[in-house]
Amino acid sequence: MTEKKTVKIPPISSKRFAILGIMLLCLVLQIVNSLPGINLNGLGILPRQMSGLSGVFFAPFLHGGWAHLFSNLVPFAILGWLVCQFSVKRFWLVFAGTALVGGLLVWLFGRSNIHVGLSGVIYGLWGYLISYGIMHRSLKAILISIAVVVLYSGLIWGVFPQRVHISFESHLFGAISGAFIGYIMAKRDKQKSPKL
Repeated sequence: MTEKKTVKIPPISSKRFAILGIMLLCLVLQIVNSLPGINLNGLGILPRQMSGLSGVFFAPFLHGGWAHLFSNLVPFAILGWLVCQFSVKRFWLVFAGTALVGGLLVWLFGRSNIHVGLSGVIYGLWGYLISYGIMHRSLKAILISIAVVVLYSGLIWGVFPQRVHISFESHLFGAISGAFIGYIMAKRDKQKSPKL
């Protein structure tokens, strides 16, 4: 009698699933987007157009090309992993919060171009980690915040207009929404457990 081998699928609560799952989705969509006659980027955020409002949900997973995608994967993996050090649930909250709030702000105030890319969420994770460390002031949060500043201090320049084809609005509003979420969560966590 032979034993049946079962394939274990990592649960949604695992760090690996959270980060690699999103990266894989972006990769698959970029492959599809590279096929002749297909342009998924039309599903991105088109500010102040009702047809472009659904882009708030799709934009983080779409990219302008392979270079755009690859430039986002490493910082997303590192910053996402750092947020996961608090909990995977926290990662999902920050990811969804920055994607939705930042995306809505881009839709309201961004330039009238299609905005796509994971960079808005990356800036959201960045803003969250710095804000949370400053507000919570636990040793763990401060050390992570310092690591983020050391590794990614250069991201600050991305919130200013530089190149026409780069959505600084996604960076700016992602960072603002991430910092706001960090502030709210730090206050809540301090009230629940000052020693977190």
